[in-house]
Amino acid sequence: MRNVLLFVFFCGNGLFALAQNQNSNELHLKNVLKFQPFNLPFNVVSFEYERMINGKNSVAIQIGIPNQQSIMGKYGIKTNSDLKTAAFGSAIIRGAYRHYTGKSGLPKGFYIEPYLKYQHLKGEASIAGVDDSGDPYSGKSDINFRTVNAGCQLGLQFLIAKRVSLDFYFLGLEGGLLSGNIATTPTSYTEYNPFILAVIKNVIDQNIAQAPAIIRNKITTTQTATQIKINANNALYPWIRGGISVGFAF
Repeated sequence: MRNVLLFVFFCGNGLFALAQNQNSNELHLKNVLKFQPFNLPFNVVSFEYERMINGKNSVAIQIGIPNQQSIMGKYGIKTNSDLKTAAFGSAIIRGAYRHYTGKSGLPKGFYIEPYLKYQHLKGEASIAGVDDSGDPYSGKSDINFRTVNAGCQLGLQFLIAKRVSLDFYFLGLEGGLLSGNIATTPTSYTEYNPFILAVIKNVIDQNIAQAPAIIRNKITTTQTATQIKINANNALYPWIRGGISVGFAF
């Protein structure tokens, strides 16, 4: 009987220690791996890794993989416009520092997060139509832009069943510098190319003229014998950020 009691005692102690160890591990989760579905409409498959550095602060890195797709019929683009085809994909690298205002010691609660972001956007499009004078034009464009952004966002992260994270980020305000170009080439190479290029450049200039001055003044168009290039050089633009990510804490 004594041996049985000792066996039960040691088993009970072992189970209690194991339970304490499991609870301790659950209360000291330091990593969260997340998927960000709100970036899918921008043709980006995006993941984020967050690492706690102490009880109230963490660092995070986001990686966005480009998923180039057509955007016709999206973002206010009408399928009967001069833009006949358009597709793009975007790669993203974002580094962030996050400060939680609570005292849980877990990656959860209300937070403030400043961040830096680099983005590379590539795409292609074709245009065709008739200008105000009745002259036809058509061309194919190659798009290549890079942006450097700095911003800050507020958010609230929950842990469900101590493992599943829901991260609601909102009120994200950022400013970006846009550089790169769009190179447009006539779709048919004939002796009328200089005429077609002039028509396309006129249409492009009319559209640029409608942009805000803070962007318009950083954009130039140049015409060569075969191409028209729209060049942006550190054009400043505002952006907002918000969404939801779903992840696993460990």
